Amino acid sequence: MAGRTCDECGGTSFSPRNDSILKRKLPFVQGPLMLCNGCGAKYLPCECGALFTRVHLTIDVEGMRSTCPSCGKKNAEIEAFIQRGGPEGYQ
Repeated sequence: MAGRTCDECGGTSFSPRNDSILKRKLPFVQGPLMLCNGCGAKYLPCECGALFTRVHLTIDVEGMRSTCPSCGKKNAEIEAFIQRGGPEGYQ
C-alpha cells in the first residue's frame, strides 16, 4: 500500500496499537496508532490507509507532517502543533 513505509527504518509491516498517553497529551491522536513492527515507531494513520505522520512525545516537529503523503489531506490541528513548535499548551 502506498504511503506505508516507516520514516525511521524503512519497514513496511505495521500493527494497530492504542497509546493512552499519546491520546491524553496530543488531542489529534484519537484512535489506534500504527506501530512499525521493525523499530516501534508510532504513526497516526490517515483515512486513506497511509501513514499520516509519526507521533511521539519527544519527536522534533521537523519530523512531522501536516499533510498526508498519499492522498494530500491536511490536518489543521497537526499543522498548528507544528507551527507552535511542539506540545506547549497540551499539558
